[in-house]
Amino acid sequence: MSSIKKVIEVLASSEKSFEDAVQRALQEASTTVKGIRSIYIKDQSCRVRDNKITEYRITAKISFEVMHKWDPTSTQNAPAELRVPTADDAPAGTGGGTPDYSGVNLHAKPDLPRDVEPGGSATSAESGGGYSN
Repeated sequence: MSSIKKVIEVLASSEKSFEDAVQRALQEASTTVKGIRSIYIKDQSCRVRDNKITEYRITAKISFEVMHKWDPTSTQNAPAELRVPTADDAPAGTGGGTPDYSGVNLHAKPDLPRDVEPGGSATSAESGGGYSN
C-alpha cells in the first residue's frame, strides 16, 4: 500500500547560516508534526545591513505521512499524546472519566416575571459601566 504525504510551507531565519535556518524550521515543525519525511528548500534570501548579511531566510516545504484510518482509541496507530483516553485508562472506581453531575441542581426555566428596578444605566459610571476617570 502506498502512503499519502501532506506538505506544509514554513518560513525560518537564522543569524548564522542557511543551514541553521533549515534546522530551526525542521526543529520547530517537529514539535507539532509527526512523521516528517523530507524538507525541500523552495527559496533563500538574506537581510543585509551595512554591506553585511544580518539574517539568513528560507522558505521550505516539509512533507510528512498522513495517518490513515486513525482510531483515536487505538494504542497502535497514535502517539500517546494524541490518543483519546477511554474508560479503560481510568483508575478503578472513578467512573471511567465520565463527569459526575449528581450534585448539580439544574434550573432550566428563568424566574419570570422578575422585579426590575427603574433607573440606572449600563454606561454610567455610577452603575459600574462606561468610562470613568
